[in-house]
Amino acid sequence: MNPPDDEAAFNAWYDDEHVPLRLGIAGFLNGRRYKAPNLPLPVTQVNGAQDSSTHPSYMALYDLESVSVLASEAYQRLIPERSARERDMIARIPFNDRRVGELVLDCPEWTRDAAYQLVVCMTPASEGEADFVEWYRQEHIPMLLAVPGWRRVRLFRQVEGNGPAFMAIHELESPDVFERPEYVASVSTPWREKIRSTVQRYERDLFQLWRANPE
Repeated sequence: MNPPDDEAAFNAWYDDEHVPLRLGIAGFLNGRRYKAPNLPLPVTQVNGAQDSSTHPSYMALYDLESVSVLASEAYQRLIPERSARERDMIARIPFNDRRVGELVLDCPEWTRDAAYQLVVCMTPASEGEADFVEWYRQEHIPMLLAVPGWRRVRLFRQVEGNGPAFMAIHELESPDVFERPEYVASVSTPWREKIRSTVQRYERDLFQLWRANPE
């Protein structure tokens, strides 16, 4: 999301009302909010050309037991039972991009809340999806986890939303990881170049931890 002009009211609503309502639903495991740090914007590309798509200022991540939680009666009631405050705030939010993903790969299974999240979204050519997943599994994830400060990689396949077909969420201790020689090596392999040559849509955004619930 990008907030309306009254950013303080936006954050108060999100932290005090929006997140607690969702975490009260069975199947919502946790909720975390992130804010884009004051750093140069990462590159977003479509078919190799830079894209002018909006880079969000905030990101919220919810881990679910299953995507079926979103079809539950308790979750479905949230929209018709919205408070006046929530209806007003949602109407004033200038940018809101909601995506639902199903886990494909997770290495390692869990770490404590990392300070940064790198979100990389890609749509490979339809005939190259299997190779894309195997590149992540066999080469890309192992090489990234060899970078000091790179703590976790999760790859999701989108099941709902308007984003690219796959979303990778990387837990980082610091943006300094991008200066490590191990990282440079991980994005310089022939297999990686082959994958990137087929990507039809590409997004890359960096966020810093804002709130974690439960702590």
